[in-house]
Amino acid sequence: MSGVSRIGDVGQGTCPSHDSPRPYITVFNTGASTVTAEGMPVVRVGDVGISTCGHPTVALTGAPISTVEGIIMHRQGDTGANSGPYVALGGAVTVGGN
Repeated sequence: MSGVSRIGDVGQGTCPSHDSPRPYITVFNTGASTVTAEGMPVVRVGDVGISTCGHPTVALTGAPISTVEGIIMHRQGDTGANSGPYVALGGAVTVGGN
């Protein structure tokens, strides 16, 4: 199983919304209210983060058979975007409920 993205985990991408494309890191800052992975809320498709280039990001892909609060969970290797795409870099392997 890929690591599950959590609040505080990161993704890496390139934002084209500047004079020249700019690499960025996004930090996930919204997630599930009732499900945690290694003590932090799990990120789901549609949850957001903020990137180092200043733009918000949104999780776009996830595990098609794994849901959290009825929404697909976002994992290491899944993608999201601001104006440009990112790939989730890390995550937790142990998931539990509150």
